[in-house]
Amino acid sequence: MFNNDTIAVIIAAYNAEKTIIKAVESVVEDEFVSQVIVVDDCSTDNTMQLISSLQKQYSKISVFTTELNSGPAKARNIALSNCISKWITVLDSDDYIERGRFEKLLAYSEGQDLIADDKFRINENDSTTGKTTMLGDTQKFPVTISLSDFIESNITKKGEFRKELGFIKPLIRRQFIIDHNLKYQENMRLGEDYELYCRCLIHGANLKLIEASGYVAVVRQNSLSGRHTKKDLVQLRDCDYELAKIESLTPNERKLLLRHAQSINIKIQWICFYSSIKNKHYKATIKSITNSLSAFIFILKNLKAQFFIRVVRRRTNK
Repeated sequence: MFNNDTIAVIIAAYNAEKTIIKAVESVVEDEFVSQVIVVDDCSTDNTMQLISSLQKQYSKISVFTTELNSGPAKARNIALSNCISKWITVLDSDDYIERGRFEKLLAYSEGQDLIADDKFRINENDSTTGKTTMLGDTQKFPVTISLSDFIESNITKKGEFRKELGFIKPLIRRQFIIDHNLKYQENMRLGEDYELYCRCLIHGANLKLIEASGYVAVVRQNSLSGRHTKKDLVQLRDCDYELAKIESLTPNERKLLLRHAQSINIKIQWICFYSSIKNKHYKATIKSITNSLSAFIFILKNLKAQFFIRVVRRRTNK
């Protein structure tokens, strides 16, 4: 082992009966994993029964539950409070990890607080495509990621498919979390990882990023990360505003946080615009259009796209 390094794998589970066994079994026998902490978030299917069955087979597994369905942040905080390992990491309940990943990550652990790798992606409905990577072939590894690098990667870029570093699942040195009293923001159901990583970097964490080493994200049509409510987006935007108030930030870091907030805000204004038109709340319609120039442009582009889908394509298909 690398200086007796051990890892606690945190899994927040909600209605994950189809995937939870594969997720847990992908890590429980790894020599570097000392804890697998599964927190069931009030599932209504057989998730809890399956986890309890696995717990009887493996002493590494601990199982907890939330009192109410509260989202992954609350579940992860429960797990964090029960970690005793040197490193902690998150595994989503519908993903899995390939053998050897943790050994590759720990090879870069010297002097690091977070060690991450690019993610493999695989489409659950297309077995012919095979694995792809999130960041693609143009990214160079290994690389140290600054706060500015991290924030900028999460600002949506036209023509790029979800290359945000907010989706990484790093090993995090548990003592760093303790020293800075960090935890997941429980009011967030979207971007809670992004917010925590930002706070780590603001507190001076060293983040090393290496090539894809075995985290496999299964892309599913009905995943939680693909369904964003207005409330989810507002909380993500507002976390940027709160982070931007931190005095230790450089002007560029603060600027990037506000840019990220604006990239979320235009999506919020589109939701407001669309729902206000539907419900004939025209004052709210005007308010969303005049929120900002970028929101106005985004709304116009979406209207153009909707017009093409509903009118032009319909006529073409007649």
